[in-house]
Amino acid sequence: MLMSRPAAPLIIVANKCDVRKISELPEENQKIFADLSTEGISVIETSTLTEEGVMQVKNEACDRLLSHRVENKMKGKKVHDVLNRLHLAMPAKRDDKERPPFIPEGALMRKKAMEVDAPKRKLERDLEIELGDDYILDLQKYWDLMNEDEKHDRVPEVWEGHNIADYIDPEIMTKLELLEKEEELKEQAGEYDSDDESEDEEMQEIRILAKQIRDKKQLMVRKSKDKDVHGPRMPRTATKVERKNLEKEMGDLGLDMDDKDDSHYAQQARRSRSVTKKRKREVSVTPLSKTRSQSASRPPRDQSGLRDPKMARKAKSMMKNSQRDMNRQGKKGEADRHVFDLKPKHLLAGKRKSGTHDRR
Repeated sequence: MLMSRPAAPLIIVANKCDVRKISELPEENQKIFADLSTEGISVIETSTLTEEGVMQVKNEACDRLLSHRVENKMKGKKVHDVLNRLHLAMPAKRDDKERPPFIPEGALMRKKAMEVDAPKRKLERDLEIELGDDYILDLQKYWDLMNEDEKHDRVPEVWEGHNIADYIDPEIMTKLELLEKEEELKEQAGEYDSDDESEDEEMQEIRILAKQIRDKKQLMVRKSKDKDVHGPRMPRTATKVERKNLEKEMGDLGLDMDDKDDSHYAQQARRSRSVTKKRKREVSVTPLSKTRSQSASRPPRDQSGLRDPKMARKAKSMMKNSQRDMNRQGKKGEADRHVFDLKPKHLLAGKRKSGTHDRR
């Protein structure tokens, strides 16, 4: 005997209602949809472009499928076993006070928006597609502030616990514009034009010397970049040879390097020597540390906490005994060629053919 499977719920979705609705179709086509409605089949007009009716189709499909599934479950045999386990408790009223169910306001608004097919909030991606090249990402407009006018204010920059904006003159831009105009007038008047003929010989020599120093500096920087040397050009731990080369190069350029004790690099060298000076270490006379120098104020780690040589020998023997099992297990590795079965039966018992019998 064949049992027919119950028919699944059916919904007719008439898409592209933004182009033409059912009421705008010819009478013959409208009659088709009217006949479907009379037979109990739902007809929903939708539009994927404007999203009209899409949410209604989802809700209707979910409700139909859920009710269809419940009906099928109720017709089965397992429902009686399940109903016997269920117990519906009905608490008795303790007073006459009304206690209606509480639904959050956000859930109510969301349910209302789903019912009326409210348009969705535009995402940043939608705005980018709509505006094109005029789109500018502005996340500050979503900030939740008490004063809406403060959303696009500059974030204060704090230095040493003080807001820098508190120390900026509010009229600084106006004053800057006035200074720029004044500088333009001075340039037009020729105030900054240098007259090479009016300079004396000493000033000309200083300019030539400064130009040579700048060129030499650029050359040294270029050479150091070619060598790919990282770090400062003149470290604090520079040797005397490097300082002598520097003094020689500067002397060739015409600088007086006689009074160099108060120079910057000499002060830095003296400071680095005073900082990196290490305390003196004395050689220990104990037999356990003959090969290296050791501070007399701090004993070796293998002798610290031991009273006498007898206690040191006992501690060493205890260490060896505790390490013995681990050393034995450490030899049983893949590279040690360890044979776990000394007499493999499949190689030594039964009839053996000619050939080697070495299991290795």
